[in-house]
Amino acid sequence: MSESLNTPAAAVSSRRRTRESGTFVRDTPGSRSLERGLAIIRAFRLDAYSLTNAEIAAITGLARTTVSRLTRSLVDTGFLEYDIASLRYRLGPPFLSFGKLARRGSVVLRLARPLMREIAEELSINVGLAVADAGEMIYLDSFRRNRLGVLRRATWGGRLPIAETALGRAWIAAVNPQTRGDAFEAFARTYGARWPALMGDIERAVAHVERHGWCGATWKPGMVAIAAPLVVPGQAIHAMNFSFPILGEDTARQERRRGRLLVETVARLRTVLIEQETTRGSDAATAR
Repeated sequence: MSESLNTPAAAVSSRRRTRESGTFVRDTPGSRSLERGLAIIRAFRLDAYSLTNAEIAAITGLARTTVSRLTRSLVDTGFLEYDIASLRYRLGPPFLSFGKLARRGSVVLRLARPLMREIAEELSINVGLAVADAGEMIYLDSFRRNRLGVLRRATWGGRLPIAETALGRAWIAAVNPQTRGDAFEAFARTYGARWPALMGDIERAVAHVERHGWCGATWKPGMVAIAAPLVVPGQAIHAMNFSFPILGEDTARQERRRGRLLVETVARLRTVLIEQETTRGSDAATAR
């Protein structure tokens, strides 16, 4: 009998279980204090770039005393700055480099970017790649055409709501039932009376992904967005989107045609990523 059948799960190293399952596994407990500190960092947004302790407590649900203690530590270490004139906190300089480091370390983004640029230039449409973060999809990169037809790189780090966008609904279609259920519970609290109608929209989008590989949604007036999930073992679930102006009666046909191209593009990227992951795994095994 193989070792995996004879050896209790607890006796198998978490590193091995991570490698075999493609999901991060650790037996040691996490740090509650660190989780609370990171919740404070997450509270800052483009529309809430400076916050008081009271505002942070309201957003995170943490006690004011806990917030005060943790913001003190975050200021001491440079991760937060305190503006004496306004009595408000803002993110510190280290975060300016963290985003660049995260993007540079993304194997998915590095391999996806040439394909994204090629399609954006050829079809004069917007092409983006995003991952989920705390109830929103965050752009890793996006190539867009401006009104003069000039290709430009949109600012990465932009955030969109999961429940209301094609990117988010494509991601929901790819996650496991537990993650989807947890997301739905959070959406129900967030959207209140709007949730039943939104849930119906999401379920129809998920069914469309299951049938055709992509789904669509109208997020910005005058624009159509379609998205497809990118699932690669050992990587976070990503979603790629195409967006373009509404074209009247021709919009539905363009959606179908570009939807097929989107699915083909994601499949190409997935194949390349799996090949690269296999090569990296073999190299790591040889090094050991």
